[in-house]
Order: sequence, then C-alpha cells, then structure tokens
Amino acid sequence: MNATTTKQIQKAGDNANQIQTQTLVQNIGISEERVYDIVSAACDKAIESCLMESRLAVEQRLNSFKDELYVIVGNQLQLFESLREPSCVATLGAAANAAARTNSVADHQMLAELLAKRFESPSDRHVATGVTKAIEIVEYLTEEELAGLTTLHVARAFTPASGNIKNGVESLAGLFDALPLDHLPNGQEWIDDLDILGAVRFSSIASLVPFLDFQFDQLDGYTVCGVKAGSNDETEARDRLAQVGLPANLLVEHELNPGYKRLPLRYLEKFDNLSLYSNSDPSAPHAELNSDQIEAFRFICNLSKDNSCDEVIKGNLKKEMFRYPSLATLIDWWDSIRLALRLTSVGRCVASANVRRLKPGLPEF
Repeated sequence: MNATTTKQIQKAGDNANQIQTQTLVQNIGISEERVYDIVSAACDKAIESCLMESRLAVEQRLNSFKDELYVIVGNQLQLFESLREPSCVATLGAAANAAARTNSVADHQMLAELLAKRFESPSDRHVATGVTKAIEIVEYLTEEELAGLTTLHVARAFTPASGNIKNGVESLAGLFDALPLDHLPNGQEWIDDLDILGAVRFSSIASLVPFLDFQFDQLDGYTVCGVKAGSNDETEARDRLAQVGLPANLLVEHELNPGYKRLPLRYLEKFDNLSLYSNSDPSAPHAELNSDQIEAFRFICNLSKDNSCDEVIKGNLKKEMFRYPSLATLIDWWDSIRLALRLTSVGRCVASANVRRLKPGLPEF
C-alpha cells in the first residue's frame, strides 16, 4: 500500500518563533448573500400562510417591501448584524407579515424605516416596544391620520439651530414644506382612531396651546426682549463683551423687536458647544467660547429678559412665520385642534419613520 505524504518545512534563525498554519479563513460580519437569504426566508414564511389564490399578490407586495428595505439598509449592511439577536429576527418576520397585508408602497417604506430603527438599537427595550407596536398599526393608518401624526411630531420635536431669526424660521418652513400638509385631517374622528391604535392620548377638558404661544416659549433666544439700543443696559452689555475679549458687534439688531438688540442665540439657557466664526472667511476655524465668555453671554441674556415687549414680539413672529405658506397652513391647522394631544412612543415611532421616509438624512430629534 503506497501513501503520499505532503510535508511543509519552515526554517527560522536562532531565538525565532515559528508559526505554521494551513488555510486561514476569517469571517467578519454577515455577508450580503446571507442578508438576502435571511430576508427572503422571512418573506417566504409570510407567503406560506396565504391561500394559493392570493400568493401572487403577496409575492408582489413582499418584493416591494424587500426593495424598500434594501434601499434603506443596503448601504449599511452592518445593521443586519442585529439579526444575531433573536428578537430582531422576530421583528423582521412581523414586518414581512405586515407588508404582505398591504399593497401600499408608502406602507412598505414605513415598515422598512421601522426595521432600520430597530436594527440600530437591538438591545434597547423601549425602541423594541415602540417599533413592534408601530409595525402592527401601519396598515390601519389613513393618509390623513399619518399626515396629522407626523406634523404634530415634527412641530414638537424639531426646532431651528441658527441664531439668526430669519434663517431659523426659513429652515423651519423648509422642513414643513416636505410634509403632506395638503392631507392634514379635520374634526375629531382621526384623533379617536389614533387613540384606539395607541398612537396618541388626549384630554377632552383641555386644548393645545396656540402654536405661536408654543413657539414663543420654544424659541426663547428669538423672542427675548433684548436690551434697548442706546441705553445703559446696552453699554453694560458691550462692556462685558469687551472684558472677555469679544467684539461689540455680537449684539445685533433684534429682528422681532425694533429698537432693541440681542445676542444671536437660539437658546437663552444652553451655552454648551457655542463657538465664534467669521462671516468674511467661512473657512477660518471656529473658536470655542471659554468659561468667562460663556458667563458674559449668560449675564447679557439675563439683562435681556423683560416681558414688556412680548406682544410686539409675538406679532412680529406671526408676520415672519406667515410669510411662508407651509407655516401659515400649519398654524391654522394646529389652532383648529380642540383637544390636548400627546403622542405615545408608538406614535413617535411611526411619525419619525415617516419623517425619514419623506425627508431622508434628517437627524433624529
């Protein structure tokens, strides 16, 4: 009996360590092919429970769902690593079953967005609960109910970042331009439906705060009274800026309160991560404020607080917002709601998924 022996010989010098191996295979993460297999398996399982007569329609719907899922998660395959968590696999199956029950492409996009959110936080139980319940109700939402839910969420969760009032209001209008404001619901039936589905809770003995009043409090850096131009307060504010090495022109004309000046801030109480930049040279590096400069800002903000001009500022804020059709529509609709509404975690999940669907790339609130 003859045998063929394959030998490997490796030599090394004195005091050297030798490491010998055959073929080394290293698998990192879930491959793209494996991802397709897992998603297809979940969809195939949803098809199995269907009648023969309805299988063609279900297959078409699930193909649409898979297409949307790959578009959203396709360039982030690392998210599919979450499928190592069994509960995420269960969520994928629930989404596939929900996709099989609706022929709406918008619903398929929503379900894909919800899955992406679930995969981003596989161990977060709050996210898991919200997403799981949201998947259950997507198919029951009318276009009007979804528009109302999303608009309420955006109005409460998003706010401008710019310290410039005109730029801030313009960016807010741009956000609402992307929402389906032409489908906003009327009456109370849509609120009852959302309450039944667990997306909102409401009180019949209270109503929503008028939108402009709500924004007046939210946009406190815009709606602060400011310091009167030419007054001792302005002189004191300029002196404090000079003491900490800041230019006096940081005090700008108050766009909503003529004759007054303010710091170009969005918030009155949040001074973290503030930095100075040059309008004349945008490429110049930003300079972060030091603790003394932040204290000077805080002093000037406190000096600027005075409610004697509130009505003037509210009136001018209304004029500024009503320059934009989307904000005018939003304000009229918001003020027509006669019940105090609160979005649940389920409602926020659905609404934020719809926002990402309508305006991709928008950061989480």
